[in-house]
Amino acid sequence: MPATDTASVVGQTFACNPETAAAIAARARLRDHAPHATIIAGDRPAEQVHLMIDGLARMMAFAVDGRLVAIEDYQRGDLLGEAALFDAEADIHDIAAVVASTSAAFGQPVFLDLMTQHSCVALAVSRRLVARLSRITRRMVEGATLSANGRIHAELLRQAQVSADWTIRPAPVLSQFALAVQSTRETVSRAINALEKRGIIARDDQGLRVIAPHRLEELIY
Repeated sequence: MPATDTASVVGQTFACNPETAAAIAARARLRDHAPHATIIAGDRPAEQVHLMIDGLARMMAFAVDGRLVAIEDYQRGDLLGEAALFDAEADIHDIAAVVASTSAAFGQPVFLDLMTQHSCVALAVSRRLVARLSRITRRMVEGATLSANGRIHAELLRQAQVSADWTIRPAPVLSQFALAVQSTRETVSRAINALEKRGIIARDDQGLRVIAPHRLEELIY
């Protein structure tokens, strides 16, 4: 992975100028991860913060019934292990590469030093932690108040609202969408197919378009 590519991801993640991005990138070590290789092990103290440069990683945890459940996906520009910077006993689960991936690894002391030296790094970490807390809170509330289909409808509406023409681009990957709404791929597939049959959503070359937002909103509760 060329240093320019790493600096580009750093610059986008931390919203900093090219010179600062290059300086930050120079303090990381690039790590290549084979598919299914563990990037962060939940049974060991976290010693590094990783910035995803390429590929896909996933946090996994065991459910009460022994099933291995996907908790969160990480893609280009996402940080892994930053919570352990502030809480050595933070509840961290295994994070492994889904496909061949590359990350920029920063030792914890190095990353804390970068946060002190560069306000853009500290701000980016703060924003991501707040966004993650908001996402977790929303999932908890929706999990307690909505049915599985209700959560699916709410997430479709939320993603479609970002676009002026109510189109989710590209069409959501069912497995990732199921992860976001704490459901299964099969349940998401059935719900989306039912909405298509009722003419509430439609697929086209652009993605998944919500044709009747008000009808979809009525189905949430």
